[in-house]
Amino acid sequence: MNRKRFLVVITVLLLLVSSYFLYQGAYAKYRKKVIQKVDISLARWDIVLNNESIAGKNTISSTVIPKFESNDYMAEGVLAPGVSGYFDIEIDASKVDVSFSYELTVAVADQEAYPDIIAYGYTIDPDNNNEISDISGAVITGSVVHNTPLTKLRIYIKWDDSIDNAMDNAADTALAISNASLGMKATFLFSQINN
Repeated sequence: MNRKRFLVVITVLLLLVSSYFLYQGAYAKYRKKVIQKVDISLARWDIVLNNESIAGKNTISSTVIPKFESNDYMAEGVLAPGVSGYFDIEIDASKVDVSFSYELTVAVADQEAYPDIIAYGYTIDPDNNNEISDISGAVITGSVVHNTPLTKLRIYIKWDDSIDNAMDNAADTALAISNASLGMKATFLFSQINN
């Protein structure tokens, strides 16, 4: 009889211990804390204009040297009445992970003093496109797809010497005598494109 009682007690204890572990396992499912690490890559925004990053800057210091037409009567690399030329601006978006739009305005630094020197046209991708679009003081707009290595804008400028221009010959001469160089500003506004 002791043996039977002993087996019953052992069986009851085994059932209790088994019940306890089953209960603990069931209870632990609902109280388990698991931490999953999630790595998120943030989009890069490092636009480069003419080999200079704009990151953290309002003004970039790179100087663009325009190219002007020359002939037997005109020195190379100078602007004179009736002469036109161009300069290129390269946008490198290879380190930009979002597509963006741009607005570009180009003007002589002191347009009131030099009204006959104007930006009159532009071409996007001039190596493959020779169509000149008219700007006439307007804003040039466009967009660049993320990670595009190079977008080239060619801006055409001239010293207007037409009959209806603002400056006469005396003003042209005074301008040429008083100024060895003339500055232009190219102002960009970049904005991320959102769907």
